[in-house]
Amino acid sequence: MTVLWDQAVDVLRESILAYAYVFNGNLGAGILTVTFLARLALMPVTLRLAWITAAHQRVMLKIQPELDAIKTRYANDARRMNEEIQKVFSRESISPVPLVGCLGALAQAPVLSALYSAVSQVVVLGGRFAWIRDISQPNVILTIIVAGIGALGTSIGPQPSAENRTLMMLLPTIITMIVLWKMAAGVALYWGMSNVFGVAQGALVKRYTD
Repeated sequence: MTVLWDQAVDVLRESILAYAYVFNGNLGAGILTVTFLARLALMPVTLRLAWITAAHQRVMLKIQPELDAIKTRYANDARRMNEEIQKVFSRESISPVPLVGCLGALAQAPVLSALYSAVSQVVVLGGRFAWIRDISQPNVILTIIVAGIGALGTSIGPQPSAENRTLMMLLPTIITMIVLWKMAAGVALYWGMSNVFGVAQGALVKRYTD
């Protein structure tokens, strides 16, 4: 497994360097290009998983009042409460957690982790990109832009409930800011391109499920 992992990282790293050469040695452009291609290849899977998750959330929103009523009615009888809740889930043919979506996300993790490792190895070489003087150093403006794109993607994506929309948008934005604040700008470019695909995915799911 270690050998396969190292080979995958090597292929992605060399791909970034090859595309950087096409763009006159611009490593930032190489990172964006390879990230774009990797995300594009995964797009059919991520869209399918997003649709499954959206469908699951719609059903959960529909049955939530019924679940709340069951919890209130059998507050002193945990066994009966669980039985009644399971009946509702069986009737709707869903599970409390969308297992297909979780497994699909885990299946993509090795690819994205290998790409992240490749990007991390490349950014130490530095170089300019757009207004960024050195992609091996943090860039505050880029961090804010990437966090903003992520917030946009979260805001248009499916939400568990209207009450949680603000929290669900702010939490990943804050996490992005904290993580990227001291990380290389080249990593932020990778993160930002991924967030762009998140926005596109959210828009597509919203358009065809609303």
